[in-house]
Amino acid sequence: MAKRPVPQPATQTTEPAHVWLPVWAQYLLLLVSVVGILLPAADMKWHVDKTPPPDENRKLAEWPPLTANLAALQKWPALYETWVRDNFGYRSALIAAHSELMLDVLGISPRADVLLGKDGWLFLGTNKSIDAYRCIFPFTPEGLQHEIAYTRERTEYLASKGIKYLNVWAPNKENVYPEFLPMWVQKSGGPCRMDQIGETLHKAGLSYLDLRAAEMEAKRSALAYHKTDTHWNAVGAYFGYRHIATELRKWFPEMRVVEQNALQFVEIPRPGGDLARQLDLEKRYAGPQTFEKMARRCKRVEPSVTRPKGTKLEAFDCPGSKGPRVLMFGDSYGNALIPFLAESCSHFLAVEFGPPLDKELVDVEKPDVVIDVHVERQMQPDR
Repeated sequence: MAKRPVPQPATQTTEPAHVWLPVWAQYLLLLVSVVGILLPAADMKWHVDKTPPPDENRKLAEWPPLTANLAALQKWPALYETWVRDNFGYRSALIAAHSELMLDVLGISPRADVLLGKDGWLFLGTNKSIDAYRCIFPFTPEGLQHEIAYTRERTEYLASKGIKYLNVWAPNKENVYPEFLPMWVQKSGGPCRMDQIGETLHKAGLSYLDLRAAEMEAKRSALAYHKTDTHWNAVGAYFGYRHIATELRKWFPEMRVVEQNALQFVEIPRPGGDLARQLDLEKRYAGPQTFEKMARRCKRVEPSVTRPKGTKLEAFDCPGSKGPRVLMFGDSYGNALIPFLAESCSHFLAVEFGPPLDKELVDVEKPDVVIDVHVERQMQPDR
């Protein structure tokens, strides 16, 4: 009987895998990868990237020192990681490129807290600012009572020293130029905090000066706020000042008021404002910004006291002036008022980012009047 032939396994042939890139392209890709790895390290060592750092309104992480303390060593890796995130090479250039990509390709803001308005306008997109415009968080009755108690306490404390008190509120940019907001930002129809607190304080006989009407008057005259900045410009500040000066003259009738014909508003080319800086696009949003130009009678002097780092003091004397001694508390929003108010006072001290009421400073300065300058969004709750 013939043997059945044993079947032989089929011969398998191995074909080379399909290569998508030619050899030269593979080497080029390898070279690009190596350069991409080495360039950030080179920048961290020699600071090759000359792109201005983004305006992040915070201090970047510093190199974490190594210590022999065990608890500190356990935290060191996390601190090192934070330092790398804040300081890796070409970070500024990459952030700027990301901003351009988001804006030009996707048509959206690179930062959630900056709104792209119409015709090149930028607006602050934080909850506080948008909530204030939309009026979606009105004061509760308890909140209004707290504002009355707070204002009365301050008023009575200053009155006990023979000092007048003026409580000033400036409107957000959104309430002066709503026509340039994105379409989706709409009023809720509810009561606005500016209206609520104004009505409440007036009924209680307490100080409250609302500058919204002054800014609408300024708007009819010229551009009153910077297009790419959260703040008013010299025009808006002047009209606000004039409204404040009208109130002050009820107490100090001989006080000088700077008339509009005594100054000029000049447009000066500038990089974009604080909102453009937050987008890392100052050059893109560069344009004319309005400032004041006037003859000054008063001179800048050294403040009579010092304050901790972070508090800014600006002092002025005006010899021969019949104006009052004024102490003004506020944040950066009050800065544009300083040139005008200083000219109306015999002595003027502006305190930026200090405590709400520095009683020691009040005792040293002995002002005739204390002015608080707030911006509307500061009424809104943090959330």
